[in-house]
Amino acid sequence: MAGARRRGLELAFAADTHLHADFLSGARQLAATEGTRVLASAAGHREFRHSGLRDGDEVDLGGLRLRALATPGHTHEHLAFLLLDGDRPAGVFTGGSLLVGAAARTDLISPQQTEALARQQYTSLQRLAGLPDEVAVWPTHGAGSFCSAPPGARRTSTIGAEKAGNPLLRARDADAFATALLDSLGSFPPYFLRLAEANRRGPAVLNSYPELSALDSARVQSLIAEGAQVIDARPVERFAAAHIPGALSIPLRPVFASWLGWLAPPEPPLVIVREDAQDPAEIAWQAAKIGCSSIVGELAGGMDAWTAAAPR
Repeated sequence: MAGARRRGLELAFAADTHLHADFLSGARQLAATEGTRVLASAAGHREFRHSGLRDGDEVDLGGLRLRALATPGHTHEHLAFLLLDGDRPAGVFTGGSLLVGAAARTDLISPQQTEALARQQYTSLQRLAGLPDEVAVWPTHGAGSFCSAPPGARRTSTIGAEKAGNPLLRARDADAFATALLDSLGSFPPYFLRLAEANRRGPAVLNSYPELSALDSARVQSLIAEGAQVIDARPVERFAAAHIPGALSIPLRPVFASWLGWLAPPEPPLVIVREDAQDPAEIAWQAAKIGCSSIVGELAGGMDAWTAAAPR
């Protein structure tokens, strides 16, 4: 939002290509706070106000148009959005279908549906490959994403570049494609299996920026005795030098949220330990992005306070 305001822009539309599993969608928040119109697949049956689109539906953006393209595979209700300048396709927001050098995984719904979705993904990629070579490709998932973007991949591409260099677009048929895609899949954080439904229902609208409450050492000790899990967000070398017994080391960095969702147990309360220089708002925000609501606060004074409070 800050970037848009600096440029004197308003966010009129938020187009969700699919029910995301990696992060909570911010579309509903934008609708509530900015009056943004949410565009999404009618087949997703979202439980909050949005414009439900079907294959071929178009939305006038004021000089440009968005055309919805049904591209199931990553999810059942997946849409790509083709950006049209007059009748000229300028680019396509491919979401979790065609990625740069890859295609998004199809195993986030259920094991029983993974192969069928992979075959749908093949059909969707072939449809996108039929667009003119010069059309820009703008995927949702970037390099290193758990949704299968390969490490080092560029964030954007073109249809022509993908036809020339994406091995999955060169698969001879749906069988070969499904085998290649499924053989490439690794593991993913368990919270992926619950966030799509949270996004369908609609994430809660935040009235304020999430914060971490300060907890003194005695309170943290009591919480640990009751089963709380300590998450140590300090750099690894600081954790190695000294840490609370039983703490999980998840250093604060851009992928903190994903590792928090992967490693932290879902039920017990979580207590954060950080360094003074680390932004507590960033920790709270990253947790909120994956729907983690079990953080009860942070150790006030950090490890220095914990050490000072230890019995002599």
